[in-house]
Amino acid sequence: MYFRHVEDAAAPAAVAASELTRRQFLRFTTLAGSGLTLGILLPGCGTGPGGAGSAAGAASGPLAMPFLRIAPDNTVTVISKHLEAGQGVWTGLPAIVAEELDASWDQMRVESAPAKVPLYRNLAFVPLGASVQLTGGSTAVANSWQQLREAGATARAMLVAAAARQWGVPASQINVSQGVISHTGAGRKATFGELAGSAAKQSVPTQVKLKDPGAFTIVGNQKLPRLDARAKSTGKQQFAIDVMLPGMMTAVVMRPPRFGAKVSSFDASKAKAVAGVVDVVQIPRGVAVVGRDMWSAKKGREALSVTWTSQVPRNAARPSS
Repeated sequence: MYFRHVEDAAAPAAVAASELTRRQFLRFTTLAGSGLTLGILLPGCGTGPGGAGSAAGAASGPLAMPFLRIAPDNTVTVISKHLEAGQGVWTGLPAIVAEELDASWDQMRVESAPAKVPLYRNLAFVPLGASVQLTGGSTAVANSWQQLREAGATARAMLVAAAARQWGVPASQINVSQGVISHTGAGRKATFGELAGSAAKQSVPTQVKLKDPGAFTIVGNQKLPRLDARAKSTGKQQFAIDVMLPGMMTAVVMRPPRFGAKVSSFDASKAKAVAGVVDVVQIPRGVAVVGRDMWSAKKGREALSVTWTSQVPRNAARPSS
């Protein structure tokens, strides 16, 4: 289970989805440059700046809950509130959006949402009285299924409305397939990116039709290349261990070889001789080697010499990890 934020005691109580109007549900639609950024207001997340009566499509400050961004370069980025930890959620969630949007998988992207509760909380845990942003319990897809379907379908409707207005044709005659919007009779077609700016100015539809599952072409029908595979296989993916902040140090700990053992003495001379090692200090459960980066600290620990007590107290408690 992977936590993104601690419980927010000040979170408002959950509101049933049926109590929200379509306009309230999608009121966080705003312009982002010349692209379309679509945000969804979750039940129980409040109305945000400007109140429920703000005009749809009008800039109203920061996005409170963005799930979808369509850029002029024709990329579709899904903002995931769930962490990718090898379980494939950063492929499964964009697939939901791509299905309703009728996008091409090649244009799909994904990025992590910032830690912010209650806007990014996991709704599966709300009935249990928890307002937390977390990934766990196999809840990611189930929790985001309806949210992302709504986001994809609404963005699609706004793109179609923009095309209909530009081309002077009925929206019902416009087709969307593989990220291309077209009208056969008028001989017109455009990509999502080409229409994103004008789509952002469209009114948010009061009703939007979701696909019949029998018409799905992606979900349950295609074996999709994972969106996180290329970065992870080429070394471009940044993990927590890769994060470097100004003046940041990394510490690794030499722990006792058996439970209850204590440090009798240690020789830090060889460890301190390792390039990048800043200091070596004894702590209650071992000896910590502090370095300017993970590699230096790790190599310093390997060079460290520690003597441990030979006798372990009979009532010695197992140290926590």
